[in-house]
Amino acid sequence: MISETRCVGGVWDGIDDDGVARIEIDRQAQMNALDGAASGRLIELCHEWAERSDVRVVVVSGRGGSFCAGADVAGMAADSATGGGFDESQARRIIENGSNLIGALRSLPMPVIAAVDGAAVGIGASLAVAADLVYATTRSYFLLAFVNIGLMPDGGASALFTVSLGRARANAMALLGEKLHAPDAYGAGLLTDVADDADALDKLVARATTRLLRNPPNALAVTKAALDAHALAGYDAAIDREIAGQTRLLQSPEFHRVLAGFGTH
Repeated sequence: MISETRCVGGVWDGIDDDGVARIEIDRQAQMNALDGAASGRLIELCHEWAERSDVRVVVVSGRGGSFCAGADVAGMAADSATGGGFDESQARRIIENGSNLIGALRSLPMPVIAAVDGAAVGIGASLAVAADLVYATTRSYFLLAFVNIGLMPDGGASALFTVSLGRARANAMALLGEKLHAPDAYGAGLLTDVADDADALDKLVARATTRLLRNPPNALAVTKAALDAHALAGYDAAIDREIAGQTRLLQSPEFHRVLAGFGTH
């Protein structure tokens, strides 16, 4: 039983009696795209739970048939002070917010499970793949189509996807904007397992959490840290490159035109 459930900034959270903490993104009209309030709430929860000994497992999901469609570009357009772009400080603040979000999730000492149903796009794709165990329905897909709007992958995607998929497949996603469907993502090593539908996904996640709860928390934490340190040894450098590159691109004429286009709809 979940002892407390609340929704703040478009994010539901709760912790059950076994110590399973759950995050559900609930911005369904935007396919769960993240604005500043939702990202801020996710970061706040991760920082809070990282210090709690009673939290044993964290499960991240999205409501309404989408996991997370990335950053809320329409909201960014509305927030743009110039009506068509950002200055350097605004751009850097935007990209650092996404980097901080993925960093906060990765800093959790306990195992993190991503339950993906539907679209996992942009920062949403990074949010999913940053988890330790990633389960998805067959209808789900992963997309890094930043280049289509004049940007580059961020939120650690340049490291997370290259490590998980290999250089050739990651390049196809980042440079060509290729969509990776869940069955292919599983075959390529991006996913832990695939479920036929949302009900089957819930059962997969429940089985995984049950198995994790049987193991000593300290052993899980030390094992997770060791695996992560090896697999993502270049993560911090990747984040620095993404922040520098995306800060420039968020100020580019190409992206200014994208924002202006959103503003006319």
